[in-house]
Amino acid sequence: MKIFFLHGLESNNQSTKVDFMRALGHDVNAEYMDYRKVLDLYAKTLNSIIDFNPDLIVGSSMGGYFAYHLGTHYKTNLLLLNPALPNRTFNPPILPDGNEKSKIWALVGENDIEVDPIANEEILKRAGAKVQIGDHGHRTPKEVFAPFFKEVIAEF
Repeated sequence: MKIFFLHGLESNNQSTKVDFMRALGHDVNAEYMDYRKVLDLYAKTLNSIIDFNPDLIVGSSMGGYFAYHLGTHYKTNLLLLNPALPNRTFNPPILPDGNEKSKIWALVGENDIEVDPIANEEILKRAGAKVQIGDHGHRTPKEVFAPFFKEVIAEF
């Protein structure tokens, strides 16, 4: 399966999640996302997604925010990890939402102190997402990600 991975604001593309997905045999595109300095990052990422043609976009935190909105321009499946939907410490420029409707699975940490988990769950459910609440904080450990990822993939 082709997967496009979008890391969070204070993270990078060298992720144990990427390693895990690759170890399962998936073709994972995990580009470095400089959310603060690259003003046209959203458009560049959309073009990369169109070129790569992924079956799934996995986005964590700010990457989840990007993935959520990119899914309105490119119809695919989205797996969002604590997406920074209700609040962010930084608002990168993005395009207005498009008309596509991607299928969304989301894992929200009930102990997240960075992004309000209750507000996040409400936004995601209004968008028709299948939301699971985990006993973790803002960062999603591989031990929590791995079984959720496998559940999502099994639903394809």
